[in-house]
Amino acid sequence: MKKLFDDEQKILMSIKDIVKKLQKIENQLPYNTFVSDGNNNRINTSFYFDKDSKSGYLEVIFGDLCIGPPGFAHGGAIASVFDEAMGATAWLNAHKVMTAKLEINYLKPVPLNTKILGEFSIENIQRRNVKIGGRLVSEDEGTLFAAANGIFVVVNAKKFENKLNQDASFNKFKEFLENHK
Repeated sequence: MKKLFDDEQKILMSIKDIVKKLQKIENQLPYNTFVSDGNNNRINTSFYFDKDSKSGYLEVIFGDLCIGPPGFAHGGAIASVFDEAMGATAWLNAHKVMTAKLEINYLKPVPLNTKILGEFSIENIQRRNVKIGGRLVSEDEGTLFAAANGIFVVVNAKKFENKLNQDASFNKFKEFLENHK
């Protein structure tokens, strides 16, 4: 992940500052994502991609329908955000992947109806395995809510070509990726 702190733990560049410079991906996608369907009572996400650092960034609000413990987001809702954001980071780096393993450390409860920031980056690539790390933090970046590592396996797109070509949403996503190389 991009170095956000110097050796004295002073913030070099905040996720908020990075996101301000980037264009939101969802505005360009011709469909809703699996996680974010536009219903603010569920999960409301805005995903950003930095071509220079090859990292993904996220603003997310877990709405009332994501409740786990009273007032806080359900762990499954948090996991789905990690899965989608980490997978999107791989795809936007031209790795066609599927999730093989996702490990999440839930460090603090994530409050509902509060803007949370995320950062995701590729840490390692070995053969067909793309290892991605991510974290969710408070808007002021003072609280680390959760950190995750995932292994995503590069798929042979030819095996899925017939199904993929019949999927209108996937074809629109493919077109989006081609236009944003």
